[in-house]
Amino acid sequence: MKPISQYSLHSSTVSLNVSKREAVYISNTKASGFYHVDKGIIGLYQVADTGKESLLRLYGPGSFFGYRSLFTNQRYPATARAMENSEVKKFDVKSFESLQQLSSELAKTLAIEVCHELGDAEKRLVQFSAFNAKNRIIDTIHHFFSYYPQYPWTYREISEYSATDVTTVIRFCKSLKESGVLCKQHRKPHPLDLNKLDRYRQASKEIMK
Repeated sequence: MKPISQYSLHSSTVSLNVSKREAVYISNTKASGFYHVDKGIIGLYQVADTGKESLLRLYGPGSFFGYRSLFTNQRYPATARAMENSEVKKFDVKSFESLQQLSSELAKTLAIEVCHELGDAEKRLVQFSAFNAKNRIIDTIHHFFSYYPQYPWTYREISEYSATDVTTVIRFCKSLKESGVLCKQHRKPHPLDLNKLDRYRQASKEIMK
């Protein structure tokens, strides 16, 4: 996606400093615009009726988020929360038609992003049914550290994203440390080498064939 400065947006924007764990918007609240990550990481969370949260998606610097409601005219379907101190811009655009008038190029880009996110969601659903918990955990660790290697990922976040019980994540990560795939010196899960993790990941999936 192109830098935000290259889109001809003339809408009023608001710059927000969001503290770690602070919500940018809450699930089921009326949509009031969309956002761009200037700095930090924003996590998209689904909250169950029991109050349990599941980490669905990550947005890093250069990413837009909260724009799906422009297409559906619905409330925000999930909660967006800062995973670390972050800086975001809010665009006060209430509909896809308004966005098209402001920047037809960005409207097209976000429409494509919606399709990509749908494809990613479908792929994850297939993984949940096709792969066991260990493979989902490895895939999650590989994804996290490929895109956001500096963030101090926790067992809980791996558990949420991989749809796996946190006890299972801790137990399996301990075995990965003993195997030399994860670093023993780190209290939290941390790969020694992404290439080694990827080889372990591919080997695990070959066994399942």
